[in-house]
Amino acid sequence: MVRPYPGAVFEGEKQNARGDFARPGRSLAVRETACEYRPRRPEESVLYGVVTGHLESFLARQRERDRPVPRFVERELRAFLDCGILARGFLRVHCDACRLDRVVPYSCKCRGFCPSCGGRRMADTAAHLVDHVFPEVPVRQWVLSLPFALRYRLAYDSALVRDVLQIFVGAVFASTRRWACIPGSNRQARCGAVTFIQRFSDALNVDPHFHTLALDGIYVVDDKGELVFRRVPPPSDAEVARVADRIHRRVARLMQRRGLGCQADPDEADTLRHDEPLLAELYSASIWGRVATGPRAGRRVVRVGDAVDSEDGASASAGNRALVASAGRQAALLPQAPLAGRNHARDL
Repeated sequence: MVRPYPGAVFEGEKQNARGDFARPGRSLAVRETACEYRPRRPEESVLYGVVTGHLESFLARQRERDRPVPRFVERELRAFLDCGILARGFLRVHCDACRLDRVVPYSCKCRGFCPSCGGRRMADTAAHLVDHVFPEVPVRQWVLSLPFALRYRLAYDSALVRDVLQIFVGAVFASTRRWACIPGSNRQARCGAVTFIQRFSDALNVDPHFHTLALDGIYVVDDKGELVFRRVPPPSDAEVARVADRIHRRVARLMQRRGLGCQADPDEADTLRHDEPLLAELYSASIWGRVATGPRAGRRVVRVGDAVDSEDGASASAGNRALVASAGRQAALLPQAPLAGRNHARDL
């Protein structure tokens, strides 16, 4: 961690070759001239304490239930416990100019769980997009949230995630072309977007959804053969609803083609339940906001200060928002939630 080092520069101070400051007639005073490095201490965080205190017992309990934790999950959790810990390995950094030595612990570089490595990757990606990808034109964010039943399948079906994302981006691009009065036959006109797939919500429950940063306009070729950006007005509520309806219809057709519609057999459609039964339990419970394992299995997760009850999965449409689909369209995709959540699964 790097923070500015406070301190005023006094009049009459002189700097020597090493960068130290001293006042005339006084003893030499060493001072940081730029920044002070403060290493993070992951072992003092609440998350680290929870994982290190319960990981082994959790793994042992799942082995006893004959539902072991998948190897990639265990690797991710154990790598998180080693991330930033000097005892697990470090680099020694030396500066020949100031004779200063630092030890920098190794990081896990994992993508799914570690907040430090995830935050660093997020900052690096944002800087790359701003500096090298996005042109200096307006950009609008589109967010696609999906029904509960579809979230379960998207949590592990990467091919379905790809197909739904293509439908979403295609609907946004079609809306941009329509507002820019550019026919679909004009292949020289180009839209642009970058999408980030978010796998959880602010409550850390399973909620695959898409954040798409799309150019708020379209590039066209003018009479001189040069690319010109044509900006479009902000979408109205009616236009957002139109985009949502288009996504709904195309996703419904996609599910039917893949044999995952409302007539599908849940046992045949849900391959995760056979391959990784523990993950199927965890995903289902997380989507419904239920405790998955332990003595409180099936009960609702206790939330402090949250007055919003979204148990039925519905949300109000207001201010450039629109529902994409009814959860009942994909009833076969969501397995029964444990215990108290089963009635709600049947309601789908």
